[in-house]
Amino acid sequence: MKLDFDYVVIGSGFGGSVMSCRLTEKGYNVCLLERGRQWKMHEFPRRPQEVQENMFWDPEDKKFGLMEFRDSPESDVMTLTASGLGGGSLIYANVLYRMPAEFFTGWPTAISRKTLDPYYDKVLSMMEAKPYPFATDSYYRDTPKTAAMKKAAEEMPVNPEATVRPEFHLPPLAIRFEGDYPGQQTANTHGATQSKCTKCGECDIGCNIHAKNTLDLNYIHRAKSLKSPSGHLEVKTQAEVIKIENIENHYKITLRVPQFPDQEVVLTAKKVILSAGSVGSTSLLLKMKKKGHLPKLNNWLGKKWCGNGDLLGMIIDTKEKLDPSKGPVITSAIQYSFQNYPDGFPHGMYLEDAGFPIGLAWYLSGKVPQIEGIMGAIKLVVRNLKNYFFKVLGIRTQEEINVGDEFAAALDKAEFARKALILLGMGRDRSDGVVSLREDDQAIIKWNKTGSNLHFDRVQEEMKKIAENVGGIFIDNPLTHLNKIIAVHPLGGCPMGETAETGLVNERGEVYGYEGLYVVDGSILPTSTGPNPSLTIAAVAEYIADQIPLKNEVRVTESMTS
Repeated sequence: MKLDFDYVVIGSGFGGSVMSCRLTEKGYNVCLLERGRQWKMHEFPRRPQEVQENMFWDPEDKKFGLMEFRDSPESDVMTLTASGLGGGSLIYANVLYRMPAEFFTGWPTAISRKTLDPYYDKVLSMMEAKPYPFATDSYYRDTPKTAAMKKAAEEMPVNPEATVRPEFHLPPLAIRFEGDYPGQQTANTHGATQSKCTKCGECDIGCNIHAKNTLDLNYIHRAKSLKSPSGHLEVKTQAEVIKIENIENHYKITLRVPQFPDQEVVLTAKKVILSAGSVGSTSLLLKMKKKGHLPKLNNWLGKKWCGNGDLLGMIIDTKEKLDPSKGPVITSAIQYSFQNYPDGFPHGMYLEDAGFPIGLAWYLSGKVPQIEGIMGAIKLVVRNLKNYFFKVLGIRTQEEINVGDEFAAALDKAEFARKALILLGMGRDRSDGVVSLREDDQAIIKWNKTGSNLHFDRVQEEMKKIAENVGGIFIDNPLTHLNKIIAVHPLGGCPMGETAETGLVNERGEVYGYEGLYVVDGSILPTSTGPNPSLTIAAVAEYIADQIPLKNEVRVTESMTS
């Protein structure tokens, strides 16, 4: 039987993009499926109506946008995931951190920091990641929130449970800082056109000038540009997979266009790489097991879920203007090393500055009444009325003609938005969550925060110290008091294990019981990573791809055994 492809890859995030590129380089014919659309330069929504119609992914309400928020009364977690070619790289904050060596406890012995270091290097090179040039470029030096984080790290008292003093970092960022001026367009090393970062703070809502080094501009672009004798990559966007079936020695994949759910397309492939993310991959496999299409999936499916310790905090009314809308979303981080959990589970955490788009600052300015702006507008109206009556009465004056300063005074200064700092906390929580299906096949996550309270207590304590250092007021995320978290780094659900008794997939990502079916994304990580997990997910994908032989080597082996 002639199959459509050697490999079908489902999902184009940090697992799927890496696998698609490397398999294509090895000579295979690959089809990459992405449920969302491709977002080209200047296509991300910005106008109010565009945001309402195209920002969010909710097919039931005919919305097919960029990001999906999932929440339900049954779930202990609200999750945020991406939809579009490039997956999570479209909306993440660009940080590419290596996972500390001690955090690999609980992973298959084949995968350690030493194992992954060469693959970390490959990803950083492919994505052209560099630290924020705060100290070397005068344009980027003007980022007050970065300076505030550095000062806080140097001055804050050390927690008695810390093993070393907190360290301030400028972590590698997948952002283009090259160019003679902000916004200048140049080609990256893969030939894709990008712009120099303009510090607009729009990283998390899609970068309209392609200053973000998203996966569609490196791994996917490279794979699509490869020439013979390499393989071929075919990319299908707006292709949502609804069924995976194991048919003798191959797989049948059924997909549909989300906008036209009644129209189904069937593809066949020798092997399948599932890379739809922690929530997407896990829920799809749960459905396949429930419906009998992949009945041999073991009982680890849905287990070992965590949110990588995500916690959002905010500081308001700071002593100095920190201008969080100026700069990339994240520019810096403070790394903390702590004593282990009582049972020996290693603990550490990271606090990172977070900004928001310039447009949000204007939005907040219009929503929050500000006396100075109101008074400025009143004075402008009074001046115009006075000038009108003087003209009618023929009264001449020597008043200033240039009134630009008075128009400026009528604008809101948004001092509250400038004197603020958002903090993103993450780190080592416990992977004791479970993903399951409701009766309507929607995924829900059960995860008890209690087992990770030590982590969250430490995060909140250190956030309060930063607030005190910058002279501001700390505001906790109110959802935490309802024992609910917002997970922007969901991990687990299809955990790796050295045997079928300890995991759903092996250290090469292959599903136990199904030869040729792989899961390669954040769902296979058996523990929290500590720092932002994107680099580790991509490095694991590079490792897994490296274990797959060249296509011509497979042909030689098959001919020798036939």
